[in-house]
Amino acid sequence: MNFSFLKQDRIRKGREYTGLKKSGKVFKTKLLVFNYAESDRTKLGVIVTKKVGNSVERNRIKRWIREVFRLEKSAFSKPVDIVIIPRRSEMTFSSIRKDFLYFAGKQNEISAD
Repeated sequence: MNFSFLKQDRIRKGREYTGLKKSGKVFKTKLLVFNYAESDRTKLGVIVTKKVGNSVERNRIKRWIREVFRLEKSAFSKPVDIVIIPRRSEMTFSSIRKDFLYFAGKQNEISAD
């Protein structure tokens, strides 16, 4: 199992973000908003707005989200493109991981149907 976060695992172009926003589905938790769509490879994009906090807090949250994705991307049964948008800054690494795994479980239930 590869635990790296490669360029192929990232959503990098603006049109990919807007495509997920238009044609993808939305799943919301208390801390995070997930825009997602099925894909050929599991990829991640992160959008953190200034509402979340100053640049230090925003970058910390982005690092935590990327780390959770890197460690837990194997939790998905089918490949999916995901854009994660945090709602507020009062979050910890463990709370992000908990919400991510909850989303992965719900996504697996949906894709199994």
